[in-house]
Amino acid sequence: MVLLALTSIILFYTNGYNEKTKLAFFCAIITFLLMLLFIPFLTKMIAISGFTPEEIDELASLDFSVAVPFQALTTILIIMSMSGAVIDASMAVASALYELRYQGQVLKMKDLFSSSMKVVQEILGSSIHTLFFAFVANNLALIFWFSDLHYSFETLINAKAFVAEIVVSFLAGIMTVATLPFTAYIGSKYFTR
Repeated sequence: MVLLALTSIILFYTNGYNEKTKLAFFCAIITFLLMLLFIPFLTKMIAISGFTPEEIDELASLDFSVAVPFQALTTILIIMSMSGAVIDASMAVASALYELRYQGQVLKMKDLFSSSMKVVQEILGSSIHTLFFAFVANNLALIFWFSDLHYSFETLINAKAFVAEIVVSFLAGIMTVATLPFTAYIGSKYFTR
């Protein structure tokens, strides 16, 4: 519910209430719903929820009387961490589709989809670069921490904290990449209806 409210505020407040924003909102929400079906299963299968062994010292000051469902917390954190990229990708494609449809001569759904996929290829490159630099920026402290602990490569790739960050980054990339053609297809149908 909070994600729905945040998405609507981010999209409609910054871009106004119009056809392209409605399309971006619809596609982003559908993507989030798909994530809600897939991510809990994945986080349970990989066992990345909860605290890591490296955080044992920090646990001493915590109150454990509050029942926190770490599986649900991890799912929400993953979705929130990739929501910005999904919203941005969806809005970028929706804006391009709107311009292609109403500023150009493209009228058929097939032609509009084909043109929008060319735009998707361009957006894909910048989205992947953005996600890569976000991953590096978010995990720079973790990389230095593992370096200070003198972890071997084998220990590093088996560390829960490292695996969790890699999974979040891969999921963000996959969901952003999936959002682009999904929005292009839905938008092509929407703008030629």
